[in-house]
Amino acid sequence: MKVLVTGGAGFIGSHVVDALRANGHSVVVIDSLDPDVWHGPPSYLRGDVDYRFVDLRWWRPDSSYQDIEAVFHLAALGGVARAAREPGNLLDANVAGTARLVDAAAQWPRLRRFVLGSSFSVYGSNYQYRVPGTGRMLNAARRVEDLDRGEFEVIDPETGEAAEIVPITESAAPDPLELYGASKYMQELCLRAFPKPFTVLRFSSVYGDRLRLDDGEATIVARLAGWLRAGATPKLFEDGRQQRDWVYVGDLVEASVRILEGVAAPPVINVCSGIGTTLVDACEVLGGALSVPARYEVVGGYRTGDMRHCLGAPHHLAAVLGRNPVTFRDGAKLAFARNQ
Repeated sequence: MKVLVTGGAGFIGSHVVDALRANGHSVVVIDSLDPDVWHGPPSYLRGDVDYRFVDLRWWRPDSSYQDIEAVFHLAALGGVARAAREPGNLLDANVAGTARLVDAAAQWPRLRRFVLGSSFSVYGSNYQYRVPGTGRMLNAARRVEDLDRGEFEVIDPETGEAAEIVPITESAAPDPLELYGASKYMQELCLRAFPKPFTVLRFSSVYGDRLRLDDGEATIVARLAGWLRAGATPKLFEDGRQQRDWVYVGDLVEASVRILEGVAAPPVINVCSGIGTTLVDACEVLGGALSVPARYEVVGGYRTGDMRHCLGAPHHLAAVLGRNPVTFRDGAKLAFARNQ
């Protein structure tokens, strides 16, 4: 099978390319090698892959793409901070670039499957919390007066008790809070009228080998690992007990390749572990994986707009994998020991 992988020189895309080649597929990569991220091609690029270094906004889909049988679209400018700095550039790259690719791919006669790499950021704060013992549901909003007095959980206003997060499912309505998440949802919308089978993979925060720990737009798990590796002490807001759902890149890659090869899959899949890890626990796990002291300092306070917990339901991912996703404790041993 001939597969096009956009963003195939990046962290996630390069692992997908490796897995496709290991399964005997022919691979074409489109990647802009964004100069704000890269200083030339990374060293792990392969000699048996057709790399085409071009931005999708200016890409010309010539006749060499007519025999493409599957597409994995990962190319995007990332980062909430970058979206705030460069709103026009980010929307142009992520949305207009996707629209051009979708337009072209719809015409390729041999195309059988299109997979889009999206993000949990499309959900925004549309998480639900359950009040223990009552079944009553709350939204994710937190009151400033609670935060100011150091009460960081979502609180039931009737009882004053802390509520428990409910893992978010694919049926939750997208409600992005910032421009990056909005751009990912607009990418999804570009596929609404696509005439061939497609799957949208909504990634929670992904970690693994090749994740850059020094990237200015790095996710919190990369920042924690980078600080610990450098001997710095991460400073944790609130009480450090806020939970995040991190997914190992190997699970993402395995599921993606199975879908590209034709395994039955629903149109939208959460790619997550389904297990919340607190920032305090993450520092301890990462310290062990990196063989460094597990430093951290809980500084309190809070950042306006931060969500208390993020947790996904991985049922569809587990069905594609035929097993449960890797836990962060196990995945960190595979991922960060190689980043030392």
